[in-house]
Amino acid sequence: MPSPSSAIIQTLANYGVRVIFSLSGNQIMPIYDACIDADIRIIHTRNEASAVYMAEAFAQMSGNIGVALVTAGPGLLNAVSALYSAARSETPLLLLSGDAAIAMDGRGGFQELDQVSVTSPITKKSIRPSTPNQVLPSLVSCINTALSGTPGPVHLALAFDVLDSTEILVSISPPPSLDNTISMSKNDLAKVVDALATAKSPLIITGPQANSSRQPAASKALNDAISMPLICLESARGLSDSFYGDLGTALEAADLIIHLGKVADYSTGVHAKGKITPGTQIISILTDDQPAPKLNIENEKNIDLTVFRTGNIPATMIQIADAIVENDAAKSSPEWNQKLTAAISCRLDWQANKGRHPASLSIDLQKAVVKTENAILIADGGEFCQWVQAGCVAPRRMINGPSGAIGGGIAYAIGASIACPDATIFLVMGDGTAGFYFAEINTAVRAKCNIVGIIGNDFRWNAEVQIQIDNYGPDRVYGCDLDASANYATAAQGLGAYGATVAEEDDFNVALNAAIAHPGPAILNVLIDSQASPKFMPMKL
Repeated sequence: MPSPSSAIIQTLANYGVRVIFSLSGNQIMPIYDACIDADIRIIHTRNEASAVYMAEAFAQMSGNIGVALVTAGPGLLNAVSALYSAARSETPLLLLSGDAAIAMDGRGGFQELDQVSVTSPITKKSIRPSTPNQVLPSLVSCINTALSGTPGPVHLALAFDVLDSTEILVSISPPPSLDNTISMSKNDLAKVVDALATAKSPLIITGPQANSSRQPAASKALNDAISMPLICLESARGLSDSFYGDLGTALEAADLIIHLGKVADYSTGVHAKGKITPGTQIISILTDDQPAPKLNIENEKNIDLTVFRTGNIPATMIQIADAIVENDAAKSSPEWNQKLTAAISCRLDWQANKGRHPASLSIDLQKAVVKTENAILIADGGEFCQWVQAGCVAPRRMINGPSGAIGGGIAYAIGASIACPDATIFLVMGDGTAGFYFAEINTAVRAKCNIVGIIGNDFRWNAEVQIQIDNYGPDRVYGCDLDASANYATAAQGLGAYGATVAEEDDFNVALNAAIAHPGPAILNVLIDSQASPKFMPMKL
């Protein structure tokens, strides 16, 4: 029988894991050694948070669980912020961490930390096995939890004396099959279909677990059945997400809103006065492991909200679609479809001035995305990326997600490239977000990732500048300036990538084509005008 570390790796291999994103450390070297015999690839990162971001993107683009491996103490703590992003984006991710020895608990062991207490509020499950015999049952329980219901991250803390034990007490069994076809009861399904059939202006809102990149078949089936666009609220900006234009107008006009795997949080307009017309029926279809909506009885007494439970959101999307087709019912009217499509397709006017407007850049980028086979768009946070999201559509995309965290874009692009090695990854980010994990450009070089990175550089933290302008006035902008002393093109070259600066007078299309033609990662430092995002309503928390 194998050692605990070998058993862990072989079990992961049995689940189809072929790559682990990691930053090495003392306590996890037994895992590294075990990866050799199982032929599992390690993508060695420069920061533990990057490993988690990469695993998150890998999971979303591959459809398999993403695995990140970090060391104890500060290694685990560095990973936690990215773990929160995976939780909010509903991504199945396994975080393995080294840990201080069980025998040293309470005695000041090296990098001793109550890891489970740190990660439990963020993950679906966090476990620290105390004996070798508990390792595999804990691992299998974590993986199955990550993949079932609403997907999410899990954490397994591996104490060094357990991981490095010479007691050969573990055995490997094949992974149990998960039933992800459990959907709503027939009675609840009938109520949903009836509600859709009687509504004049229905709106279906999904969460990040059901976006079209992750669930293309389920999204297409339901979209075709109801004859109107699905709305996936996966941006921290909620109704201010530029990707959906003037969504607020459509939301206010809706007489039925179905939250399909989307918890009624701040981003849905449920808790904001005037966003939803009083008396509008809201149906919330949630998995058993999603929390029920919490309404303020005094302020939200006019909300008519019913909760139905299901085992799996994609299965439920197909279930509803099949029921609509079978009953030849619940298709939206052409008038409502036209009104909804017009609202979410609406874009604010913009005017070019003496510099490069981010909207102009987005138009040129969209042309490149369309003509590039197997393109994936990765958009980090910030004002510049809102312009890109308003102007660019790709067959598959990933944004920074509901957490509102910024800076993970480079790591996301690497994870997506590892999952889809034949794809061209178009990565957009601002000069602020680029700085978080810029050293990972070298990871992309070593991993031979096909990434075209575009930094929209306006020499400022523009999202925060716009908040200051909106709330305090243009004369109260303070502390958010960046400048030209940071040369991102030269820095990219120093890390082994292709790098070029695109100034105001330079032809962006020529530079973009050169970056696309270059094998491996390429970074364009594009100087742009500083513009507020093209939002139809201010974002309110």
